[in-house]
Amino acid sequence: MPNHAAPLVTAEQAAAMCAVSLRTWRTWHSYGRVPRPVRIGRTLRWRRDELNAWIAAGCPKQREWDAARA
Repeated sequence: MPNHAAPLVTAEQAAAMCAVSLRTWRTWHSYGRVPRPVRIGRTLRWRRDELNAWIAAGCPKQREWDAARA
């Protein structure tokens, strides 16, 4: 069975992808520094492919990222 990565990641996984602590990730999220998450019920998840593209683009602020993706 192939090992496919889940399309949505938790805050913990997103922080690991960026090599930062969970606390730093949450701070970045509260300041609008990361891509917008997907809300599922009361939980937040981030799109893995969008995070990879965001990291490749140099981690721009959310507003800049939204403008670039529009």
